[in-house]
Amino acid sequence: MTNPSNTDVRRFLEQFFSTGNQLDLVKIERGEGSHAKIRPWVERLTQAEPQPTVLPRWHEERVDWYGIAQSQRQLRSLSEELMAFVGPSYSTFRGQRAQLNLQDPVELAVYEFTGGAVVKLSGQATTIWEALERMRRVSERRVKRSADIPRPTGRVLRDFYMALQAGDRISAENSLQYLVDQHRLDALNLLFLRVQLLAELEQWHELLTLPELGNLLQVRRPFAVTQALLRAVYRNELQHFEDNNAPGSAVVYFQEVVFPRYHNLFAVRAGSKIPEVLKLFMLLAVGGKPAKPALRDELLAIGEVEETHRSYLQRLAALLRDATPDSKGEPLQQAEQLSKNGDFDQAFSLLCHVPSSKEKVRLLLQCAYELQTLAVEKAALEAFHELTTDEQTALVKVRWNQDFLTQLRGNQESTIENTPTAEAIPSNWLEWLLQLDKEPSWERALYTARQGSAEWDVTSLLTQPQAVAEFYELLNKVGSTAESVLHDALPYLLAFFQKDEQFPRGEFLTLYHSLLELLVLSTEGGDVDLVLFNDLAIALLTLGVNTAKYTEILDYALELWERFASPKKIDWVLDFIDVLVSYPCPVQQKREQLLFAVAETLYRFAERIDEVQKGIFRALVKDLHLGESLPDLLGEQASLVEQNLEIEANIFQKLKSKSVLIYTLTETAAIRVKSILEAACKEVTVYLSHDKGGNDRLRQWVKNSDIVVMVTASAKHAATDFIEANRPSHLAPIILVNSKGSASMLRTIREYLAG
Repeated sequence: MTNPSNTDVRRFLEQFFSTGNQLDLVKIERGEGSHAKIRPWVERLTQAEPQPTVLPRWHEERVDWYGIAQSQRQLRSLSEELMAFVGPSYSTFRGQRAQLNLQDPVELAVYEFTGGAVVKLSGQATTIWEALERMRRVSERRVKRSADIPRPTGRVLRDFYMALQAGDRISAENSLQYLVDQHRLDALNLLFLRVQLLAELEQWHELLTLPELGNLLQVRRPFAVTQALLRAVYRNELQHFEDNNAPGSAVVYFQEVVFPRYHNLFAVRAGSKIPEVLKLFMLLAVGGKPAKPALRDELLAIGEVEETHRSYLQRLAALLRDATPDSKGEPLQQAEQLSKNGDFDQAFSLLCHVPSSKEKVRLLLQCAYELQTLAVEKAALEAFHELTTDEQTALVKVRWNQDFLTQLRGNQESTIENTPTAEAIPSNWLEWLLQLDKEPSWERALYTARQGSAEWDVTSLLTQPQAVAEFYELLNKVGSTAESVLHDALPYLLAFFQKDEQFPRGEFLTLYHSLLELLVLSTEGGDVDLVLFNDLAIALLTLGVNTAKYTEILDYALELWERFASPKKIDWVLDFIDVLVSYPCPVQQKREQLLFAVAETLYRFAERIDEVQKGIFRALVKDLHLGESLPDLLGEQASLVEQNLEIEANIFQKLKSKSVLIYTLTETAAIRVKSILEAACKEVTVYLSHDKGGNDRLRQWVKNSDIVVMVTASAKHAATDFIEANRPSHLAPIILVNSKGSASMLRTIREYLAG
């Protein structure tokens, strides 16, 4: 973040030391009594260059400390210092970011001031204060570091979209905040990114209550943003009609409430096949005034729609009994009128069958501008190049046409000679890689990758002979000519494959392996990248790999561990080893090598690693039958680990007489968590669900369990929607976990119990 103003700091301090905190800001500033020792920590925020600090909150007969930072880099530095001086020896802190309760006014103030760059710890007050004071004295003697080196915008956006792919809101928010602080994008483009963030995390209500929603509905938006808003409208306003099998009521509600409020979203569908978008446009076809039989028929003809969604589309369509509409005039005239009426989808559909002409190209360029899809851009350029030179010249003389063609060109004013051809607009990833190989400085490369990730069909790689082999070869080739572009395009490549309904596909095994390698080469060790590394590794191991591929996967993991090994990465590597336990191992020595490397870190950072982590590692060693290979850990230190686990179990005693539901598709990890919780607290009841959809048993567990843990990284949307819909509002909110392993699950449960 940029340095906060004095007003911002003052407002934050007044909110932090408010009624939710028994410590008094006035007494702190005057240095009265015991409040005096807090003053130096407060003054760190009021310096000309504010420094990260730690502020206490005394409430409900306990004290919590909040590590306050103004940037992600500051947070990493502060976390390392806290681990060194305080750490698990004296507190609950294990290096993790705080999961703040935004319903709590004090924690909301912390979040708004830091943008999520905050950690939280608690423990014995006197001991922690002594450790913090030692940390402050050392920090004040330290030579000041130079200013942060600005990160390229492309890299920040890469990390933003990687965070969305991993479902990590805090990391995504941090990237977004960096763009704000560095003034990299204007307010409107930042708003577009926020909409995509909320949509990707399925925060539909929050999206539709954005203060800027009114303006957002009026401006020209990227189609990805329009799709996000349409999905939010359907899920918030109309999903319950579908759940209750009431299509007639849905049509009436659409006519009376939804369309009047959100009519600006219905100008374009742009070929979208997202179920919520299809259902909304079917409601438009059936309930619009006038009704649109042609749109209804077009929607019903779309293939690759899941049967449950197709069934509801058909029930909606049955409510419109009109035949096809009467034709009015020639197709070109109809397209002209449709464009004037803002129906660019239908206009484009008609223009595809019209002979080439200057009028056709003019209308296609309008459609390309409004629909914002690569397919329409390609069609417009194809039609443009079918014109005579005189016709092209006449079109380019119109400034609007020239500006739009220049936009497609990407780097210089368009003329007849340099107008891009249709081949410059890829139709799939193979063509994208070929274009990037031919033009490494291609300005629209990342824009096209982002668009293509949503538009292109994954099955096209299956229908083209040798497509997978060509993709693999091109990916490696482009890696040497346009490395940075390829690295920044990684989140779009991952989204394209991971959002495939049949992910992972055996036909794409070599491509998944290439993406794993690309991730290792491009990562800077962020938590999000490591989570996605595990996801890809799971995909490969699920499909089955030979000895060579298995060895390479573990070599990559070892490389990452050697580069980024630290106490804060222990959960990641434990999750990865947990994965290895679940799959056949053709190379025992390689797996043991990774285990030994992790054991070495546990020894080296013994004082900074909590006992749950040690306990999980010890369980993994047992599962892999390597106890004899690690005698020190399981022999001499076994009793110490057991003692520490008993101490750590105190936090899990809060589960006494409570019931916990864990929903995840990663069954082995859930079983491990269940066994650890039951060992730590004999009177806890743990239910495990791995269902891919809702059922009566899951409904009862969701309604009656004291705690519900949902592993969003290993879940089907049908099940997560079911769980969210059936969780009573008066019970504790659902605990979300963004990683599939047992370590992450236990960490999140522990943080929840620590409060």
